[in-house]
Amino acid sequence: MATLGNVPAEAYTNTVKDSFNGNGSATAFTMSLPTVTNDVRVVVENVIQDPTVAYSVSGTTLTFTSAPPSGTNNIYVVHLGPAVMTTVPPAEIADATTFASSLTVQGAFTSPGIDDNADAVALTIDSSENVMLGVTTPYTSPTSSTNDGVAFAGSYTWTQVSDAGGQYVQRQNDGKFFTFHKGTASTPVGSIGANGTASWIACPAGSGAGLRFDGSDNRIVPTEGDGTNRDAAVDLGYSSSRFQNLYLSGGILLGGTVSANKLDDVETGSFTPVVSGLTFTTATGTYVKVGKACHISINLNTSNTSTSGDIYITGLPFTSPSNNYGANSVPFMEAANISLAGGYSNMYGRINTSDTRLQLLQSSGTAHSGMSAGGGLSTGAVLRTSFTYQTT
Repeated sequence: MATLGNVPAEAYTNTVKDSFNGNGSATAFTMSLPTVTNDVRVVVENVIQDPTVAYSVSGTTLTFTSAPPSGTNNIYVVHLGPAVMTTVPPAEIADATTFASSLTVQGAFTSPGIDDNADAVALTIDSSENVMLGVTTPYTSPTSSTNDGVAFAGSYTWTQVSDAGGQYVQRQNDGKFFTFHKGTASTPVGSIGANGTASWIACPAGSGAGLRFDGSDNRIVPTEGDGTNRDAAVDLGYSSSRFQNLYLSGGILLGGTVSANKLDDVETGSFTPVVSGLTFTTATGTYVKVGKACHISINLNTSNTSTSGDIYITGLPFTSPSNNYGANSVPFMEAANISLAGGYSNMYGRINTSDTRLQLLQSSGTAHSGMSAGGGLSTGAVLRTSFTYQTT
């Protein structure tokens, strides 16, 4: 329908009226809305005033030619311009709407995809299109801030959680939690997942190495890219990228998986060889033990002898096994000032079963007997030997 004058106001609009108190001297009054002279009706003491003659308007300032008389609300102004929308919006906006300036929602905001009942700032999108949840600053490096939140900012994602909190990722069945991609291609370069109570991290299946951490079995094992076992295919380090020290409380299985392949001890040390009744100017012993094999070096120089009976060098660092002689024949590489009993031409040593002593023996052919102190050894005797024997 055609209209004259202003277009009829939309629904939920009203007309504005301003009221003032005259005091007989004031000529200027401030209205609630900016307007022009001919768009307001000014009434003083219930008498309509003549525009441009009795008053003029500039913006929100109403100026009278003569001061109105004193009175309470004896001046009022009715704005005749287009109706102004009230501060109370409609129950809903049914059609697509574009807001030319900022939109502020005082209460809860609800849409089919958003239900906002927050009582503080929870989501921030800044002028650089950084998106932040729970924080308002897109941190780009570790910070002393204690605020928990997530920021998606340009080329990175930043997450901070308090000491009492944490990040949780859950899936219902075995499989991958994360798959990592590099570049623009869709080829994955690694993944993290779970099998049963174990977790794993690996390169893609069939193209690299992985590790599975089995908490229930207390072991770390090599895997395929899906966390399944991968046997005898993964190296630990290589020629130009080696680990340094390996600290073990158990042993190493080399070349097999049974106890015969187990190397459980490697050590070096020293000991003091002792012969009862003998004193020495020199008495040193060293050893190198690899597994059950112990290599011994002994150096003895006697200063005097004061005993008799078979000679045993005691103090070996490890006990020989019970099922055989650990070293049936121990040659002496150097011996001086030692006399053998009549008829004997050779000197050697022997370690008996379950023993830490080296017995000195003399032999000729199949005959042998123990050497005795005071008989075979004299002051200044020298014994030097190096041999390997089996230990328990």
